[in-house]
Amino acid sequence: MFSRRKIFRAANFIFIIVIVSHCANAQSKDGVSTAKDVVYGSEGVDVLYTHTTDFNVFAHSQGAGISYRYGKYKTAYKSRSFNTELMYIKHEREEKTANPVYIDGLPYIYGKVNSFINFRFAMEHRSEITPKLRQSGVQINHLVRYGASLAMLKPVYLEIGYPEMPYEYVIAEIYNPSEHFYDDIYGRAAWVNGLDQTKFTPGLHICYALNFEYSEVRGGTSNVEVGGVIDYYMSDIEIMASEFVDPQKMFATVYLKFGIGANWTQAK
Repeated sequence: MFSRRKIFRAANFIFIIVIVSHCANAQSKDGVSTAKDVVYGSEGVDVLYTHTTDFNVFAHSQGAGISYRYGKYKTAYKSRSFNTELMYIKHEREEKTANPVYIDGLPYIYGKVNSFINFRFAMEHRSEITPKLRQSGVQINHLVRYGASLAMLKPVYLEIGYPEMPYEYVIAEIYNPSEHFYDDIYGRAAWVNGLDQTKFTPGLHICYALNFEYSEVRGGTSNVEVGGVIDYYMSDIEIMASEFVDPQKMFATVYLKFGIGANWTQAK
């Protein structure tokens, strides 16, 4: 025969198992209740999030950029979003130099013929790997993005001195590596020069990344993301002059991204 004490202990054990099992399911698959109350230590019953958004800044292996994401949850653990990115891309061979005589001249990059800005428009599929089990915990997601890229190539303008050193005057001109040399260049011209001569080249890209969400605020998101991207363009992208470096169609970069945002439920 079981004693009352043993029966009581068995009942407590079963009760604890039920509670732990409930807490482990951070969001139920039936789309009704969640255990965010356990994670954030507050009362009330939550419904599943339906929408998500965030704004990010990032550094990548050839520059830096910003991005914005807006999407919807398809299930408790998966979301689909539209993502836009704007970034500056430089060539790994870029190196600043300056006129040693005219110290007022702005530094410039010898051999650079185009400034390269890239726009990305992508569809993102994100899935949860591990949930956040406590307020100070981290939720880990993996994601895939794919979509269109649009390269904006703006010609580089330099201030060219005439007739020869010492100069009598300087003129802002498109840099021509076959005509302009170190002793001709006074310095970099204003970036706005050449905007009306900008050329656009379309392309495609694909990205894979891991995202780490660590916000301690219910409904808020703070995240770090690390990933890699491959961009492929329909024609060659010339950043440095072809006399110095061969133009290329494909760019492979890795990045580190920091973002803040929100998840919320929108009534139907």
